[in-house]
Amino acid sequence: MGAPQVPIDVDPETGIWRTDGLPMIYLPRHFLVNMQKSVEAAIGPEAYRQTLYDSSDLSALQWCRAEAKTHGLTPVETFRHYLKRLSQRGYGQLEITALDEAAGTATVVVRHSAFALGYGPETGRHVCYVFEGSFAGGMRYVLEMAGRSGVPICREVACAAAGQPECRFELRCEAMA
Repeated sequence: MGAPQVPIDVDPETGIWRTDGLPMIYLPRHFLVNMQKSVEAAIGPEAYRQTLYDSSDLSALQWCRAEAKTHGLTPVETFRHYLKRLSQRGYGQLEITALDEAAGTATVVVRHSAFALGYGPETGRHVCYVFEGSFAGGMRYVLEMAGRSGVPICREVACAAAGQPECRFELRCEAMA
């Protein structure tokens, strides 16, 4: 039995692809990896990391809000659903391996990361930081729905492109300033 299918609806008049009512764009993996490499070369990995973090944090929060309404999911179920959808779209196999909703902490593992595979294990550095903001945004949604203040912070602590068996991300909640 194959992996579960992602529902894709294509509007015959506009060509817009939608999944669960949200407009989508279908891209080859090498496009995203090559874009990351080019932007890193132009502005540096740390500047790109911060840009990605901010934009993907907001995007994940917006996605979770919309999907929770569409599917009637609890906040934690919504976060898990978000990772399932990313997995189904080819980003890798994403899984929350630990989550403490009250503390605002979590560990997320990514196996077969599209970015680590695109760079290769000999790269010798973390390259999957593209996920950090997304995971923070998912946790931000969980905290928001629990009425908790604080800012979720996510960091990649292991990466297959640095020779690790999988990519691992740690989330923690910092008090708001």
